[in-house]
Amino acid sequence: MHQKDIRFEHIKVKDLHEFAERVLGSSRKGQFVPITMQRAIAHANNPYAAKNDVCLLVAIDDADDADDADEVVGYFGILPLLLRNGDEYFKANWFTTWSVSSKVRGRGVGAQLMAEALSLNQDYLIVGSVHARRVCRKYGFWERQPLSYYWLDTTGMGHLNPLVWLQRGYRKLLHLLRIKKVVKLKNPLIDRIDGWVGPVLKRFFYALISGPQTKVLAGIRFEEVDQISGEPPTQPHRPQTELHRGVDAVNWMLKYPWVVETGQSITEEMDYFFSDARPIYRLIALEVFSPEDEYKGFVVFSASQKGNKFMLKTLDYCFANPSDRRYVLALAVHFGREYLADTIEIPEEAAVNLRPRLLGKLLLHKKERIYQCMPKDEDSPLAQAWEDITLKLVDGDMAFS
Repeated sequence: MHQKDIRFEHIKVKDLHEFAERVLGSSRKGQFVPITMQRAIAHANNPYAAKNDVCLLVAIDDADDADDADEVVGYFGILPLLLRNGDEYFKANWFTTWSVSSKVRGRGVGAQLMAEALSLNQDYLIVGSVHARRVCRKYGFWERQPLSYYWLDTTGMGHLNPLVWLQRGYRKLLHLLRIKKVVKLKNPLIDRIDGWVGPVLKRFFYALISGPQTKVLAGIRFEEVDQISGEPPTQPHRPQTELHRGVDAVNWMLKYPWVVETGQSITEEMDYFFSDARPIYRLIALEVFSPEDEYKGFVVFSASQKGNKFMLKTLDYCFANPSDRRYVLALAVHFGREYLADTIEIPEEAAVNLRPRLLGKLLLHKKERIYQCMPKDEDSPLAQAWEDITLKLVDGDMAFS
């Protein structure tokens, strides 16, 4: 395969479903594929996308023989969104997926896909892996201070497993000795201790956490719904500048999930790098009311199993009153206990009341998410608003996966 044999196609929103059906319909087990059917359907129904928006770039190896099919060897996903600045809305785009087949890895195909994306002359944002951030920095992407959020480790094993202490001590020693090359300690005993002790401690810690949170929930009524009925009537504390995500986007996410349960995706046995199917994957959408039936807001979680771990993740929420954010943690603990989740992901503002307490210090683990952007020019809406955007945990494509 020669570099000159590779061409690039821009797949528009209006053509995505048909493209996915054609490519996936002819793909075999283990074959590299550029998208899953559920993602294709979701992107095709994006409420913030126009029919002619480019949502997928693909690198294609032209077949030498007329009887052979052309082969997709790389892809780059683009997700249109809206940037709100005051009462004005502007189009921008998230980078969502970026991968290259092992057949062409190291030959510059990934770089060419990035160049193709930038040639569209659009405002872009990305929240990605360490590798993706490193590449984006080389291209001159702008970067913000990390956004903090928390994992609530209900097993306590992140702090109470003695072998984890030894690993941390090892890393600190290497840091003091200024040794940059770290040899990762792989000890199956860590997983064994987690497996033995974690389930017992999980029930114990849930009992401790649930008491105060049950009292918080006593002051509200909540119900699980298929679709969110609307935003709270008044939102006086809405940020001046943000990445807009209205109820229409939340309901879009609920109706067209990117991840499905095992056995429901035709690409499960194909080579697709990103989240496709999990043994358990459920979306939990909740509307919250006062005892007098006043609509307070909504919360959306996902409950999923990856390997032998179960996670509850906060996907989105909206309340008119900032003090009502406490319901996010209370509801997360309620459903985390129902599913016996090992970890619960929550935004920083929802963890504020738990952090100072001893239980919070033991179970909460601070995480960071880094957002980057590449404006189409220095005068674009994204360039002008970048430093003023109030970033939130729900921003990006993380809420979908």
